[in-house]
Amino acid sequence: RYQYYLQVKKDVLDGQLLSSLEQGIRLAGLAVQADFGDYNQFESHDFLREYVLFPMEWTQDEAVLEELTQKVAQEHRTHSGITAAEAELMYINEVERLDGFGQEIFPVKDNHGNDIHLGIFFMGILIKNRIGRTTVIYRWNDIGNIAHNKSSIVLELINKEENVLFHTDDLENAKYISRLFAARHKFYKQNKICTE
Repeated sequence: RYQYYLQVKKDVLDGQLLSSLEQGIRLAGLAVQADFGDYNQFESHDFLREYVLFPMEWTQDEAVLEELTQKVAQEHRTHSGITAAEAELMYINEVERLDGFGQEIFPVKDNHGNDIHLGIFFMGILIKNRIGRTTVIYRWNDIGNIAHNKSSIVLELINKEENVLFHTDDLENAKYISRLFAARHKFYKQNKICTE
């Protein structure tokens, strides 16, 4: 649990998992409770200024950082009496609700040369950030095969005659992404009853 808590906390602070301001303040309050204990044992919360509470892009302006730090101190107060283990679990549960949790996203180009994000998650493969379009999802049971051809990734769909192509910067990226996707696809097929 502790190692998982540290990993998801790192993902939040590195900006890999995006949160709203409210979610960020809640997460920071839980992290302070998990890492330092109860609010009432401190005379002052000045130490929070030295502690990394938010993703780096949030902390550019000193006045904004000070205001957010005060809100974290107030959030921390509400968690008094919660053990470190409970705070870590609450943090993990909160992170699981964040948009993008459980997804691994890769920047690629579509067949028209547009920048898009190709991602993988437990239900299949998703395509994000097409301007003016919603996220496209290809579920595992709709995919026949996943391969790479030089720096391109090819999705062969079962019920469609055409393949879907994505282009990466180099051969190694395409190889890595297609192998990852193929391994997840194989896992899904072998455990289809459990995953559904």
